[in-house]
Amino acid sequence: MKKAKYIILITVSILGFWSCSDFLDLEPQGAENSANFFDSQENGVRAIIGLYDMLQLDEGAGPDGQWMGHHHDFFLSDIRSDDAEKGSNDGDYAAMWEMLDFTMTPQIGFASDFWIHGFWGVSRANFALDNLPNVSWNPSVRDRLIGEASFMRAYFYWYLVRTYGGVPLFTTSVKPSDFGKIKRASLNECYTQIAADLTKAIDLLPEKGAIPLAEAGRASKGAARALLARVYMYQIGTDKDSKITWQQVYDQTNAVINSGEYSLMPNYATLWETESKNNAESVFEIQFGVGASDLAPGSIGTNFYNFQGNRKDDSGWGFNNPTPDLVEAYNVSVTNDPRLSCVVYGESFNNGILYGVKRKYDRNEQGSDWLNRKAALPVKPALAKAGDRNIKIIRYADVLLMHAEAAWYLSRFSEATSKLNMIRNRARNSTYCKGYAEGKMDYSAAPTSVNLPDINSTGNQLLTDIWKERRLELAMEQIRFYDLVRTGRYFNVIDNEKNIRRAPGSNYGLGVKAYKQFPNIKASGIAKSIDGPNGNKVPLLPIPQTEAQAWNLDQNTGY
Repeated sequence: MKKAKYIILITVSILGFWSCSDFLDLEPQGAENSANFFDSQENGVRAIIGLYDMLQLDEGAGPDGQWMGHHHDFFLSDIRSDDAEKGSNDGDYAAMWEMLDFTMTPQIGFASDFWIHGFWGVSRANFALDNLPNVSWNPSVRDRLIGEASFMRAYFYWYLVRTYGGVPLFTTSVKPSDFGKIKRASLNECYTQIAADLTKAIDLLPEKGAIPLAEAGRASKGAARALLARVYMYQIGTDKDSKITWQQVYDQTNAVINSGEYSLMPNYATLWETESKNNAESVFEIQFGVGASDLAPGSIGTNFYNFQGNRKDDSGWGFNNPTPDLVEAYNVSVTNDPRLSCVVYGESFNNGILYGVKRKYDRNEQGSDWLNRKAALPVKPALAKAGDRNIKIIRYADVLLMHAEAAWYLSRFSEATSKLNMIRNRARNSTYCKGYAEGKMDYSAAPTSVNLPDINSTGNQLLTDIWKERRLELAMEQIRFYDLVRTGRYFNVIDNEKNIRRAPGSNYGLGVKAYKQFPNIKASGIAKSIDGPNGNKVPLLPIPQTEAQAWNLDQNTGY
């Protein structure tokens, strides 16, 4: 995605950069200003490109030069789950230990980074939505841009809500008179606005097939429907005031399926390579390219892959390592599930081979015996923090699995089983990952036999099987934590994996280095949670202290 040539500058108020006023109050400077910027269609498109640019922003300086730190989705969604360890060495990015153990305080910068990034995205969307309805140029272009801005505002509010709960709800650009006067909206009010924005996006966006190849990666009708289904699923499990039903999830996923715009890639292994950008299975992914800078705003690459690479061979920083619990879930001695080769690599797996080469590893620079294969690159980029591989946000496989779960709740059991087994069928007919065989850089390594039969279970066991297949199919894709929370399983599962199984004397992992135990994770996490439906506990990060003070916001429970 090309960077916007026109950069919207943000007025710095007396509250300072760390207040959301700074990245919500948009006031373009120079010859073009907020009164005339949207007079040209070209500038309207640039404003929307600026929204996609926000998706790319891993870290960077704000308008006053202060720094917004790393805020990768896998911090909150993989590492906080039973799928992944913090990784790297124990002293690196120690704030993640506080995140894991629910001992984080509102003063820590880590919590601010997600808040700033989310509201910065909201601000850009609001600036576009304030102005696009009044333009006099091509109405079809205008409507598509409104659809994209609506999708993006929903995306960034969804990003904020699942991290902090109810947040201040802004549907227009912030005015100076608003500062400190806008209270937190309820969780339900935020979900309602997200759904309204996505519904508008569905009405206005084109289908994926109508988007020119040169514009690949821009939001489509299918992306809006799939994101709305995902939001509905999470709302059902986390919002005690929700009236959303599984029929609404079913309707959205069914529309995506019936659109004929998407299909499963025949070989699961091909999904995780750079050359597989925007393939038939891609519903929405963040676009990256090769650029001349690894610093914002000039960078068009991502630090996502460098963050998770192998420290020993200088391909990264070693974070987000798969757990023994995840590896065991594949039960490969029985299933020979080829998907595991796309999830893990390391000294204790496949003789340490990655992209056809036996690599070196240092367990003291990893949190587990494995690294994340879905985040591995064949060659270190010229700019290590600016990899050009896209980040997949929603795949068609997830749509099928969401549909299967919705169908189960609607007692459409044969339909649930059918969609579930489409995933199983693709898995058993896939190869091992690219470069699995030493000396080769292809997909020639195929299992001699795979024991992944169709699932024909019934009742509650079928739901359990759907949940498990979600874990196996979507492992290390920034989804697991949210699946556990929305289904009410999080604290029992995380206590078992991070605490009980790691007790002194256990054989957890059978590795050369013991796994860090978190004996207080369940009690501490529940104390930092809000109540969801059916007794669910929904853990949240603290509202950054400067925001709580500047805007007089109620702090989240337990902080």
